[in-house]
Amino acid sequence: MTTDAPTTEGPAPTTDGPDDETCPNSQPTLTPLWSGLVEQEEGAERLVAGGPLVLSDGRIAVPATARLPDSTFGVSVAWVSPDGAPLGWKTGELQALEHLEVAGAAVAADETVIVSGRGVVGEQQLPFIARFDAGEPELSRAVLKTTVLDVPKALALPADDTAVLLGLSSHQDGTWLARVDIDTGGALWELEMLPSGHLAPLSLTLGPSGEIVAAVGMWPNNEAAVMQVIRADAAGMLLWTRDLLEPNAPSGALNDLVVTPDGQVVVLQRWFAPEERITAIGLSLADGATLWETEVAVAGPDGAPELVRAHVDADALLLPIARQAAKDAPLSVELHRMSFAGQVVHIAPLTLAGRENGRPLVEVTRGRCGELVVLQKEVVPWLGSFAP
Repeated sequence: MTTDAPTTEGPAPTTDGPDDETCPNSQPTLTPLWSGLVEQEEGAERLVAGGPLVLSDGRIAVPATARLPDSTFGVSVAWVSPDGAPLGWKTGELQALEHLEVAGAAVAADETVIVSGRGVVGEQQLPFIARFDAGEPELSRAVLKTTVLDVPKALALPADDTAVLLGLSSHQDGTWLARVDIDTGGALWELEMLPSGHLAPLSLTLGPSGEIVAAVGMWPNNEAAVMQVIRADAAGMLLWTRDLLEPNAPSGALNDLVVTPDGQVVVLQRWFAPEERITAIGLSLADGATLWETEVAVAGPDGAPELVRAHVDADALLLPIARQAAKDAPLSVELHRMSFAGQVVHIAPLTLAGRENGRPLVEVTRGRCGELVVLQKEVVPWLGSFAP
C-alpha cells in the first residue's frame, strides 16, 4: 500500500490543450474560467444522466432523461459552448412510458453523441441506442436486438460504428456484455460476465487499444457478495477474471473502473463500514495481477468522500472527491490527482461558485484546451470550467 503524503501547496501540472490564442493557457492552473447553471426549459423535467462530454471543437454535451407533463419520456442533451454559453436542449423521440433510464453516453468518432438506455412499459423492456448532435434532436434510434441483455447499464465506444454495453437481463440471470451496431442495434455477440450481480453497481471501460474491461461489485449483496473484474477481447472471448472480494469484507461497493495509458486497470471501491472511505487497486491489463493498493480518501468533519467517476489524464488519474456532512450542510469538492503508481500526489480544492450546498455528485473531464470541465449533478446542474 502506498503511503506518500499528497501535497496541497500550489497547483499540480495538468494536461494542456492546443497552443493557440483561443485557449486559456496563460491562466494559473485551476483558475475559475466560467460557470453557470444548466437550466431546465419550460414544459419538461430533465434529470442529468451522465457526466459532461466534450467534442473536438470544445462544445459540451450533457445527457439527461426528459419527462413531459403528458407522461411521455425522451432522451435530452443540453449543449453548451466552449465558453459556457447555453446552446439549448435537444430532445429525441418521445414515447409513452412508465420509466426511462439512460445507461450511458459517449462521443463517437464522427462527433455525434451516442446514448443507450431503456424504456419500461409494464414488464416490457424497450432497450435502445441513439445518435445525437447539436443540429438535430435525434439523428437515429435503434431497438437493441440482443437476445439476453435488455437492461443496459453502461456503454463504451470502440473506434468503429459499434458500442459495447454492460448490463442485465429481464428474463435471465447474470451480468452480461454485448457488442452492438450503433445504427441498427444488431448484436455482434453477447457474453455472460457473471451468473448473478443484479443489485450490484457495474462499470465498463476500454483500454488504449480497445481492450474491454468490466467490473461488478457489492458486499454484502442480497444475492451474494461479489467484487469481480473481467477482460474480454473484441470478439467477445473472456481473457481473464479476477475476484477481488476480501474474506469477511464489511459493507462496500464498486465505485468506478478505468484503464490507464500504461496498461493498468484501476478499480475504485467505496467502503461504508467500518469506516467510510475510498480505496483503489491497480491490476495488470495483461493478466489481472495485482500491482498496488492504496487509500484515496476517508471520512472527515466535512463528510464522507463521494466519487462518481474518475478521469484519466495522460500521466495521472483525476478524482473529484465531494463531501457534504448533512443534507443542508456546505458542499466541498477536492480534486485528487493520483499517479499511475497509486500515489495521491496532489489535492486541490475546487470552489463551485454559487453552489454552496447540494448533492456531493461531481464529475470532471478535459475541455478542448485541456481545461477542467466540472459538472455537479443536481435537478438544476452546475457546470463550470477551470484553467488547465
